[in-house]
Amino acid sequence: MEELRAIAVTPRHQIRLAAEYLPLIDNPPGRDFVVHVIEQRQANGLPLMSAEIVIAGTQTRAQFPMAAQYPLHFRKTYFAARLHGDPQQEYELALRASGLANLPPPIGASHNQVRHCFIPGRPYRRLSPFDADGEEQNLRRARDLHLATAAGLWRLLEDAYAMLVNLHAGGLTHGDTQLQNFIVSPAPLEVILIDFEATETRESADDALWAKRCAADFAPLLQEALLLQVTLGRQLGALADHACQRAPELFRDAARVTRYIEQLEEIA
Repeated sequence: MEELRAIAVTPRHQIRLAAEYLPLIDNPPGRDFVVHVIEQRQANGLPLMSAEIVIAGTQTRAQFPMAAQYPLHFRKTYFAARLHGDPQQEYELALRASGLANLPPPIGASHNQVRHCFIPGRPYRRLSPFDADGEEQNLRRARDLHLATAAGLWRLLEDAYAMLVNLHAGGLTHGDTQLQNFIVSPAPLEVILIDFEATETRESADDALWAKRCAADFAPLLQEALLLQVTLGRQLGALADHACQRAPELFRDAARVTRYIEQLEEIA
């Protein structure tokens, strides 16, 4: 049987790494070793950005102390052909967010790279039964969804919602809260927000713009919450209240969604 060994990838997460990679953990090469390419973007044949899981080399471990502690991590590289923000600022905002929302801290940044802890798990988007097929299809799925599945997803959404509330209270908006950016980690079971490339501070916006940014952050979670309540019935708490309040802007036929939710209350 192939040997596996658990290694830490965040202060509270571990993964079991295949034997072929263990020598690179214990005796690293000079430069980072790329384990997996997650994404590469190009335009007109020029590289724009690459996102990879790497094992830190000796140079990286010397530069970033956390890379020695968590050698297997996420590395994002921006290339000169792409106009992008300052990786150091992205790192600092991610560090600030980690303190506000109890997220694993980022590892470090250079002039064209930013490094984060690798979060084991799946994006919430892959767990959700709803997709971009349209309102009618999603409502049909919600009415047929198993109660236990909906209940489990609701708990994850409540945690994700509380995370955004804490970020906003601390003066940050995330800026890209698509459900792909919420990672559900199985051990310990929790939801973790990633990708702070579009994060903005309260100081950078007037009251109207800040309110607009906060509303945009919440929208994907609130839409999901309304669909889950079609299965569960009206829930209690801030997430449910906020979702129902914004239903008219999140659904073309919000009255129908509300009617489905209320019908379950009547049956109960």
